[in-house]
Formats: sequence, structure tokens, C-alpha cells
Amino acid sequence: MAETTEVTYRYLEPRPHSWRKQLWIKGRNMTVWQLLCWMWANKMTPEEVAQGFNLPVDAVYEALDYYAKHRELLESEAEEEERRLRDKGLPIANEFIVLNH
Repeated sequence: MAETTEVTYRYLEPRPHSWRKQLWIKGRNMTVWQLLCWMWANKMTPEEVAQGFNLPVDAVYEALDYYAKHRELLESEAEEEERRLRDKGLPIANEFIVLNH
């Protein structure tokens, strides 16, 4: 029987959503992907992001850890969100983030 290891995060949590499965930042209306895209787009360190969002720096490091372990999920959800926005005729300005982080 294969043994599985479940990672428990202190600052990340699941939330019900019609199609998103990634974790959210506890106490914020923000997904892990949204936090990290902000950091990458603004060329910020985890410490700067933590200070800017008034988060513990460990929350940002947890988000980075989660991304490393679930990159495919987060990037597929970003593509889905982009598709949904395009379907609504809304402009998309995040292409550089996915390609250049």
C-alpha cells in the first residue's frame, strides 16, 4: 500500500469555488497565484510582499512552497481564468507574468 503525505499549511486554506481548487491566503480574498503574480510583476522579495500585504513572511514562503508543489494546477487555473475573461471580452494583461517568473 502506497503511503501519502499531506502537507498542512498554517496560512493557506481551501475554499469552496465553482472551478478553482488552489488554496487561498487565510483571512484574505486572494489566491496563492494572485499573491505570487503580484510579487513577480512588481519584482518584490517575499519580505517586501509580506510587509506590503501585512502578512507574516512565512505566509509568503508557504505560498511559494505550495506553488512549487502544485505549479501545474495554478498555471492551468490561470489559463482557465484568462479564457473566462476573454470570453467576456475583457482585456488580459498578465501574459508576461506566466512566461517570465
